Amino acid sequence: MDSHDTGLPPHHRTSMVTRLFIFAFCIVSLGGYRLQLAGIDPTQSYQGFRASYLLYAVDIVCICWAVFIFLTNCDAFIRVLRTSLPLTLLPLLALVSSIISVSPELTFFESVKYISAFIVPVSAVILWYSGRYSQFSYDLLKIILYLSIFTIFFFPKYGVHSSFDLFQSTHAGSWRGIFGHRTDFGYCCAILTGLSFSNVVYRKKLTDFFVLCVSVFCLYMAGSGGAYIVAIASAVVTLFYFTMRNELKSLKFSIVVILSSIILFVTFTLFTPEYLLSLIGEDSSFTGRMPLWSYILENVSINYVYGLGYIAGFDLVAGPSAQLAGFNVPNSQGAYMEALIAFGVFGPLLIFLITMKHFLIMIRLYADDKLAKNVKFTCFCISVIAFVLILTSTVVESYILQTNKILVGLLLILTTEISVFSGNLIVAPSKTRETFKTLMVKDV
Repeated sequence: MDSHDTGLPPHHRTSMVTRLFIFAFCIVSLGGYRLQLAGIDPTQSYQGFRASYLLYAVDIVCICWAVFIFLTNCDAFIRVLRTSLPLTLLPLLALVSSIISVSPELTFFESVKYISAFIVPVSAVILWYSGRYSQFSYDLLKIILYLSIFTIFFFPKYGVHSSFDLFQSTHAGSWRGIFGHRTDFGYCCAILTGLSFSNVVYRKKLTDFFVLCVSVFCLYMAGSGGAYIVAIASAVVTLFYFTMRNELKSLKFSIVVILSSIILFVTFTLFTPEYLLSLIGEDSSFTGRMPLWSYILENVSINYVYGLGYIAGFDLVAGPSAQLAGFNVPNSQGAYMEALIAFGVFGPLLIFLITMKHFLIMIRLYADDKLAKNVKFTCFCISVIAFVLILTSTVVESYILQTNKILVGLLLILTTEISVFSGNLIVAPSKTRETFKTLMVKDV
């Protein structure tokens, strides 16, 4: 969708001030500028964790803003949450787990922060698509990219991992932008790479090509293995889909199959699995994750029925035990294991259902011939990015269960956009619905 020409009358467009507030609240809730707001200098010696009243104040403002949007747009808010099921069950499960948690206070506090990671992006989507129809995820990620580049070059101690970093010196040289870790920035670049690549393939606009080049370069500088997979997989599937859905299908299909076969044959003939894993920063044990998971299952007393509580289960039980065994990790390094510790068997089952839902959305969109051509292409590309994002960030990462991380917010935004663009979800006032439908059937 065009980021400039919305096709809406001026009085129906979201004001510049409103858009700036939407971007600001979303960026903070996604984990942007947390180091600066907390007053943390990553290169300074450890002085113990201190409460940052500025950071708390900003978080409270974001939550109050989201609650205000909820109270004034209850119907739209509930529709978005219902459309995003079962993903939106995760914060509810986190909150309920405080009842059986090993530390109810810690679980309740962290679950409230986790809930804000859901309600702030939902509020932003509702406001954005009530008066503006450029693609919110695309515009938001471009803003994040530009702010990150500014931080990297003008405030490198915040924007770039350094050998002087207290906790993350092993990532020295990797870009983290406005975030606290390179993986956050890497996933932002990967999603933007997928979105901009689909725009380049379909629209062939110079501005999209520029965004693609910059995002690919920043993705490389971030050096996140999971983000590489998201970017490459989304680009390959997008190109394959575009090729198959255009004229001369048989000829183009043959070319794609032949080239893909050659690439796969050369790749798996010349390179060992260990070398291929090393290209994305992993090894055969997934950088020590397999031994960690084995240790937790064999030595930690997990309640497999209802878990040990969100965050508290790992921080107070599994984490300290693993640390005594030599595993110095902030979480279990995998969403399925993290969910098992926190929620028992219900946690991994819910994450599996989330993954399967997004897979089925992708398949349904590929087979759907009722949508307009441009709408279907946009929705399918978004669904591919969302599905690959879930796969990479749940198997070897715990991001889907972490507060102030980009995954949950962006996943919610992408999922909602699929429903909005395909016409299955209307968050706009009734006066602008016909304008929206007219805009969506035009080629972009």
